[in-house]
Amino acid sequence: MNLEFFERLYADPEFCEALGRMTLAAGRFESDLRAFLRLKGVNVSANEATLGSLISRFEKHDLLSGNGVRVLRGLKFQRNYLTHSLFDLFSARIDETVLPRTDLVPMDVTLFTENACQLEENLRGLSSIAERRIAQLEDQTSPRSGADARLFRP
Repeated sequence: MNLEFFERLYADPEFCEALGRMTLAAGRFESDLRAFLRLKGVNVSANEATLGSLISRFEKHDLLSGNGVRVLRGLKFQRNYLTHSLFDLFSARIDETVLPRTDLVPMDVTLFTENACQLEENLRGLSSIAERRIAQLEDQTSPRSGADARLFRP
């Protein structure tokens, strides 16, 4: 049922909508990360920065705590898995790790849909935080250096 399940996901409007919303939320979050970096004086172009490279820049410039780096790397992994690895999972080109491939039934489409919805919700929440921090920086009401100048304050 592996490739059959992939086709079931592909045909499911709720899953495709959830995956699309998650992808849009990820794009918004990446844009917010670029805007924050620019306000902090880090040169980053709109075309060059992937989520992974943005996280590395935040880490390099001490704009995230260690926990923040781990959280964002986890989100990046989840996003990449959902957007790039499902066909590989169901065609047995990668090991079964994050999401199941065996013993799936048609109702398991909801598990994949819920995964995409949860990730979208997490990305939207982080975008809200980032957008508040960006507004503070633009209004000059936020410290420009030290731990309080990080994207996610302690």
